[in-house]
Amino acid sequence: MARRAVAYAPTARSTVVALRPVRRADRERPLWRPPGVRPLDESGPFQGIGRSLTFPFPQWRDSDEYETVFFDEGRGHPLVFVHGLGGNATHFEPILADLARRNRVIGLDLVGLGWSRKPKVDYSIELLRDHLLHFLARHEIERPTLVGHSLGGAVCLAAALARPGEFTSLALLCAAGVAPLPTWMRAAAPIFLRERLLFYTLGLGANFILDHVFVDREDRSPYVRWFRSSAVRDDPGAPNLREFARVCETLCTDVTRRDYSRQLGELELPVLALWGDRDRLTHQRGVLRQIGKIRRLRTVILRRCGHMPMVERPAETIFQLERLLDQPP
Repeated sequence: MARRAVAYAPTARSTVVALRPVRRADRERPLWRPPGVRPLDESGPFQGIGRSLTFPFPQWRDSDEYETVFFDEGRGHPLVFVHGLGGNATHFEPILADLARRNRVIGLDLVGLGWSRKPKVDYSIELLRDHLLHFLARHEIERPTLVGHSLGGAVCLAAALARPGEFTSLALLCAAGVAPLPTWMRAAAPIFLRERLLFYTLGLGANFILDHVFVDREDRSPYVRWFRSSAVRDDPGAPNLREFARVCETLCTDVTRRDYSRQLGELELPVLALWGDRDRLTHQRGVLRQIGKIRRLRTVILRRCGHMPMVERPAETIFQLERLLDQPP
């Protein structure tokens, strides 16, 4: 089977072309919400780790098992955004306003992360996948495009494999789980990913971690400056970080062992693989070796981009997502 060549995107794009008009029926259809959904109360002191204070859309809290926090804006084809480890739905802020002009954009805080509930359970990709699938069914979101970043990419990949035929397309942004991690990383995970050690490491090393996420410095990119200022602001502080470390102990161990490479050939839907050429948080060489197993694939590598293309290269990310919808591979 012939494989698609990797496309290297330019570092900047001045315009994003509106390729698809919103159908009148979609534009006029009111958004339906299940019973018990209420506006998110943002008046309290808890904002959560890295939550944006400039998020442009209303946020809601569901009455489901995990009291899921989510946003749901716009009309048209539904795009569902799934964030990464330590993230939340507001991390997609730089690309949402443009996409919402022609699409319905939806994002949720996964169980254990963001503002959703954090039950004392063992966390795994399957738990997060089932949360996503339950959310989609509860909100009657049919045949969406899934957009998953990092950990969220592994969650979306797991959902697409578990429910073939239920999704229109899939976008993997620097996704985890596409290829096996090096053996030493898998072996070291149970030893070093302990709650107490994670608590101190994350507290003292936040800026070091962020230095490995981005290529651009704060003074060169307003989006990077926005994200870094959000990421290091943790109100009310240590309790949030301790809770995050508890979730990470089991979740990170599961993620390091996760490898969907043998199942990639089962995917029949169109897939966009969008990576930064300087992503240091995923095993990119292994990813490029495995990703070609997907039948309907477009691989795009963004130049001078790290682990978060939607923050560091938002215009290019918007363009590639619109292209996936209008011209699927």
